Amino acid sequence: MVEKEIQFRKKREIGDIFTDSFEFLKQEFKPISKLIGIYVLPFLLLYGLVQVYLQKNVISRFDFSNPDTLLENIGPLYLNIFLFSLFGLFVQSLLIAAFYSYIDVYIKKGKGNFDLSEITANLFSNGLLVIGGSFVLFFMVMIGVVLCIIPGIYFANTFSIIFFILIFEKKGLANAFIRSSALVKKQWWNTFLINIVGIIIIWTVSMIISIPTMITGFSKSIFNHDMASVEYPDWYWVLIAFSTIVSSVLYIILYTFLAFQYFNLDENTEELKHTD
Repeated sequence: MVEKEIQFRKKREIGDIFTDSFEFLKQEFKPISKLIGIYVLPFLLLYGLVQVYLQKNVISRFDFSNPDTLLENIGPLYLNIFLFSLFGLFVQSLLIAAFYSYIDVYIKKGKGNFDLSEITANLFSNGLLVIGGSFVLFFMVMIGVVLCIIPGIYFANTFSIIFFILIFEKKGLANAFIRSSALVKKQWWNTFLINIVGIIIIWTVSMIISIPTMITGFSKSIFNHDMASVEYPDWYWVLIAFSTIVSSVLYIILYTFLAFQYFNLDENTEELKHTD
């Protein structure tokens, strides 16, 4: 069966965005997997190891039967979580840069008319753009969450397509924020639904993978008050790392939804211009 090239630039209903996203990922699974395996996987593996280290560190520091130790170690715990979040942000930025660079070339040259070397030539510059945008958006969302959660949600949704705009339009960070705001406000709730569906898919799959570790951790916490003395099997830590890596990669699903939504919003905007 001959695979048909996916046309990104067209108007779509939400259902079409979901179905075309999965069709695109299915068709392009091999080259995308190769690209991620070469340029992002080493950092994903390191990210999984850092997650294991963090959990072991928390378990070794905290005695849940002694409130004093909880208070003494809460500061270092928050610092570790913050640093882990920043590293996760860096890893996701690399994933976004690699994946959106692939889509960018796919759109401009057509299915099967390019090889990975044409993508890798732009990975460094695209990576810097996305990393810069990620950190700006991260702190905006965090400030919004501190203010009362809802502003954080608003910022996250309104600027959720900035990364694709950064790579596809290449007009700078300020333009990406302005364009994202202008486009998303046309269909803010549709974009919010797309983000929610993507996150639900990711969390559901991640939770299924993590069921053995959740059961093991829960049973250990019930029968042992001193968590620092509990011994976990090696497979437990391997699965923790594996689930962290898989959860990170699964965000490609959401990023695909948002790439299609970008063109949907852009085409709707262009149609309105011509109508006026």
